[in-house]
Amino acid sequence: MKKFLIILCIFILTGCSTSKFDETKTFEELEKIEKSQVVANTSAKGFKYYKPRDFSLIEEYDFNHILVHKGNKYYLNIDVNAYHDKMPIKYTINTEAYLSKKIEYDDNKVAYIEIKEVNNSYFLVKMMYNYSSVEVSVKESEIYDALTHMMIILSSIRYNDNVIENIINEADLDSRENAYEIKQPKVKNEKTNVLDVYDNKG
Repeated sequence: MKKFLIILCIFILTGCSTSKFDETKTFEELEKIEKSQVVANTSAKGFKYYKPRDFSLIEEYDFNHILVHKGNKYYLNIDVNAYHDKMPIKYTINTEAYLSKKIEYDDNKVAYIEIKEVNNSYFLVKMMYNYSSVEVSVKESEIYDALTHMMIILSSIRYNDNVIENIINEADLDSRENAYEIKQPKVKNEKTNVLDVYDNKG
C-alpha cells in the first residue's frame, strides 16, 4: 500500500509538471523568436508571412487566414488600417484572465498575450503583435506550443507598403474604422473560437 501511494504521488507530480503552462520558459522562448529573422514563405494581399511546415492553410479571405495545426484552428487577422496609420495597440490588462500580459521588446515593439480558460478544459489563447493577431483554443499542455507558433507567424509578417497604400486609397476595405471579421464556428462550444475584431482605434 505504501509503495502504491509513493508511485501515485510521483505520477501526480510528474503529470502536473508536464501539463502545466511554464510562463518563464515560454517568454524566454518568445524573446528568442522575436529576435530571429524568419523568412516568409506565404504571400497574401499586401503582406506575407512564414507558415510553419506542419501548419495547413485551409481558408483565406483578404486579411484573414485560418490555419490548422494538430487539429487546432489558428485565426490570423491582419489589420492593414492600423499598419498604414501606425496606430499603437492599446490593451487593458485583464485581471480575471488565466494570463494577461504586455511584453516590450528591445526594438520598441510590443506584444500582448491573453489566455482565458473556457469550457471542456480548453484555453482561448490570443496574441497581438506587429499590427496583427492570432487566436486559437487549446489544452493547457498545448499553450507553450501555441504561443511559440503564434510568435513565429506574427514576427515574420512583412507588409507591402505600395499594395497597402493602393488598398487604402481605393477603399478596398469594408471600412476604414473596422477590421474584417472572421467567420464564426458553427457550434458555440466547438473547440475553435472566433477572433475578436481587432481594435485599430485603441
